Amino acid sequence: MVGGAKTRLGMLLAASLCTGACGEAEADPSIAQAMETKSDMQVAAAAVSDKKRAEAKEAKAAAEAQAAARAAEIKAAATLPTTMPKSLEKACDAFVESFDQFMLAGAEKDVLRWWDGHRKKLGERRSNCLLRKSVEVAACGTQALAAPLPSLEGMPRRDAAREVVQACIDAYGGET
Repeated sequence: MVGGAKTRLGMLLAASLCTGACGEAEADPSIAQAMETKSDMQVAAAAVSDKKRAEAKEAKAAAEAQAAARAAEIKAAATLPTTMPKSLEKACDAFVESFDQFMLAGAEKDVLRWWDGHRKKLGERRSNCLLRKSVEVAACGTQALAAPLPSLEGMPRRDAAREVVQACIDAYGGET
């Protein structure tokens, strides 16, 4: 009789599961709540994703605006002085002096980096200036490097100087 009781118990259990699965019994409220919570989590994740996307878009727009302002400021500074140097050597000497002063006006770490091999770097700048064979580029560089350029703040001084000199090269010719 023990085997028959087990069989009857199994049949009752199967019948009760069928009734619950067939919709005769009410759905478990914890399952509905779990599904609702998942939906809330998805909504929150989507909101975070949208916020990050908007912040990235704003940061990109701000960086583009800063780059445009920097380019306009450098272009405005890249002009020829009213009195041009008489020779290429004098123009390059003035350029190297202006370049040196520009580099020394940077952040402490940039100044320390500039001072490491200072004489050699000055010689390289003068050599590059002479090889370019352009009094206009040298005079433009001298004037542009001496101009106040607030949009270059926070930028590594070497990169800032490169942008300023490149603007003069683009404006008045000469090899890079």
